[in-house]
Amino acid sequence: MSGLFISYRREVDAGWAGRLAADLKRNLPDRPVFHDIASIEIGEDFGIAIERALGHCAVLLVVIGPGWLNVQHPHGGRRIDDEDDWVRLEILAGLKGNLRVVPVLMGGAAMPRVNQLPDALKPLVRRNAHEITDKRWDYDVGELVKALGRVSSGGKGDAEPPSQVGHPTIVAAPSPHIVVTKDLPAPGTVFRHGPDFPELVVVPAGRFLMGSPTTEKGRSDDEGPQHVVTIARPFAVGRYPVTFAEWDAFTVTSGTYHRPPDQGWSRGRQPIINVAWNDAQEYVTWLCEQCGQPYRLLSEAEWEYAARAGSRTRYPWGHAWGENNANFSNSESHWSGKQTSPVGSFGANAYGLHDMIGNVWEWVQDNWHDTYLGAPADGRAWEDGKGQRVLRGGSWFDGSIDCRVAGRHKDFPDFRNNDLGFRVCCAPSIS
Repeated sequence: MSGLFISYRREVDAGWAGRLAADLKRNLPDRPVFHDIASIEIGEDFGIAIERALGHCAVLLVVIGPGWLNVQHPHGGRRIDDEDDWVRLEILAGLKGNLRVVPVLMGGAAMPRVNQLPDALKPLVRRNAHEITDKRWDYDVGELVKALGRVSSGGKGDAEPPSQVGHPTIVAAPSPHIVVTKDLPAPGTVFRHGPDFPELVVVPAGRFLMGSPTTEKGRSDDEGPQHVVTIARPFAVGRYPVTFAEWDAFTVTSGTYHRPPDQGWSRGRQPIINVAWNDAQEYVTWLCEQCGQPYRLLSEAEWEYAARAGSRTRYPWGHAWGENNANFSNSESHWSGKQTSPVGSFGANAYGLHDMIGNVWEWVQDNWHDTYLGAPADGRAWEDGKGQRVLRGGSWFDGSIDCRVAGRHKDFPDFRNNDLGFRVCCAPSIS
């Protein structure tokens, strides 16, 4: 069962759905694409055809445009509230079955909030959405094609089962098969502990020179003195900053009452913003409770080691900031100085991590210290339990100087802003 089923509102989303179907058929010729009426023979029962098609599919793509939620029934009321509505029935069948259900946000649409959906469809908000924009259509569809290529097409037995405490489900890349293990997989492996949790990449052990040399352009005194740090064992790092979709899954379970505003920039695959260090602590605690794994924030040393990925230059890609390498104010990207960008919009570093530079400042575990004098040499967090906490990486709003690998920032643990997010780590704390 390898098919792809596209669910959409004919009244408002037919153009996007048709274009998406054509692109998927061209880019994934071995995966049948079911595009409702276009795939139903004349005179065939619509309901039977839908049920049969879903039975042959591995993925249900729910196309959501700006008007999707509020399309009205001819007799009044929203279609989505009608128990016989076909879009509703398609989504219900996907959620109850073993399909991978992927909301696809079109035309700047935001993911519906849980209180906007009928009770039966509320689990949809916990599914990680993929955004496709008109301006970046080819790139966004290309990223979707890559993701669909990683979804197993071997049948129900290959769908991701629910994660169990102590026995996380790990999806190893590039192979789409599922491996169940208690141990950390090999460096370079991409995995996650459940469909609503962040993707992780295993970073190898090693040594590096932390901080910046006195000759580095734009350097601040708080970036020194340079010192050697030894990371004794591999650790897993969030492939991307935590997204709104991942945070909203946290909210749905009542893990938190804080639903950060998205500034009108959409949710889904946008990085979470308007979160404090304290909020990030609540999230990693929730992850630990959900799957029994040692989630936490990165230490500042682990963050810089992961961001450098073996480099010793001002940026992971070299000494010059260049153009369109990341999202910061003078980086010449589509979002520079305007807003956050969907995670993964730029290439990964040598460890397979995206958005380490720019997009959002990332909270790390450490307390702020004005210099590295006395800093731990083993990668552990440098904490004294008081004062401000460290932020790394720069953001969409900041200039190239602040977005160097060695650049540092600080703020109070209860401070929230539209350029502050975080990334998770999954590894026992260094002791």
